[in-house]
Amino acid sequence: MIFYRLLIILLSPVIITHILWLSFTNKQSRYFWQRLGYKSPMLPPNCLWFHCASVGEVNTLLPLIHNLHKQDNRLNVLITTNTITGGKIVAQQNLDYLSHCYMPVDWILSIKRFLSAVKPVSIYIMETEIWPNLFTACHKNNIPIYIINARLSSKTTSAKSWVKQIYKSCLQKVSAIYARSEKDTESYKLLGANKNSVSTIGNLKFTTALSSSHIQTEPAITTDRKYVLVASTHKEEEQQIYNIWKKLKRSELLIIAPRHPERSASIISQLNSDTIAVKSKNQKITDQTEIFLLDTVGELKDYFRKAELVIMGGSFTPVGGHNILEPASFNNAIITGPYMENFTEELALMLNKKAIVQITSKLQVYSRLREQIEKILNDDDYRETLQNNTKTLSHNVEKILDDYTNIILKN
Repeated sequence: MIFYRLLIILLSPVIITHILWLSFTNKQSRYFWQRLGYKSPMLPPNCLWFHCASVGEVNTLLPLIHNLHKQDNRLNVLITTNTITGGKIVAQQNLDYLSHCYMPVDWILSIKRFLSAVKPVSIYIMETEIWPNLFTACHKNNIPIYIINARLSSKTTSAKSWVKQIYKSCLQKVSAIYARSEKDTESYKLLGANKNSVSTIGNLKFTTALSSSHIQTEPAITTDRKYVLVASTHKEEEQQIYNIWKKLKRSELLIIAPRHPERSASIISQLNSDTIAVKSKNQKITDQTEIFLLDTVGELKDYFRKAELVIMGGSFTPVGGHNILEPASFNNAIITGPYMENFTEELALMLNKKAIVQITSKLQVYSRLREQIEKILNDDDYRETLQNNTKTLSHNVEKILDDYTNIILKN
């Protein structure tokens, strides 16, 4: 702990320069002062304090915040973040019960100034923000520390022994750790957390997709035709999937939504179809339209709702996949490819619930895809089973949200 404090003091000139630069380039003086522990807000009554590192953690937390306020509308919430972008996401919510402040740098005096001004009752840390001086100050001031959606990266668990000793000292000061998986639960115990304080609740990240399906939107597509949606595609995927589609000679409309809409002209040239309508050109869908190119930003979720089938792009080429929970939240039948390295946990959950079809063969990926497209579109019972399984998945995810809500309301 002494070594950590000496290290952070030695790095102080670099840290202050970085904070000053970010404050200046973003024209936000509040960032500079609050990172030093000044100008912190006074907490209103019945206020819960959550700390998030940045944008990802804020987005994961927001459904929980909404659910907490739904259960008790007297609650107020303060979210602290390390980054300006995280603060912007909080501000965009425009909720009268939600406020934001930047977390002070982990210097003893900055943390003391912040705690003295804010006077929190407890703190909920999102995921893996373990700050020695913050944890020590909270512990000395009898402020309970809870870690929710707790996770540990391999980098953390394989750190040097002196770093692990600091983590162990911090975790001994934590009242409870609510982990997102059994693996994370065991990792926290091995790192030194009190075994009785760690439990597995589930991954809050799964709940972020649910919010999109609850938003009622205007009909996105001005046609009564049934359609198959190919979402978030990358180079070569559009051509390969269209080649399959031509051979199938289906009556449904094929909607292609590229991950990067700026590729629109290139995609149109590659597909070389006389029966394509392009969204950015406001071209209408007719009975003869074979392909609808959704080359706009921010509209994809509006097309999930009525899709007969969703084929997730970025997974048939070595990209790593895209968010499969979003179409699942609309209870779609979904096919994904073999390249899902960026969403292994989500994929495992959905495969376990039989809520998705994955093409695992990399050598025969498109021939296997053709087989599954035909099977799902031709077999109503099979398609409805997939759709019902995604509904079950959504209910399980809602339970995770409710479990975290109940835990926090009882603390």
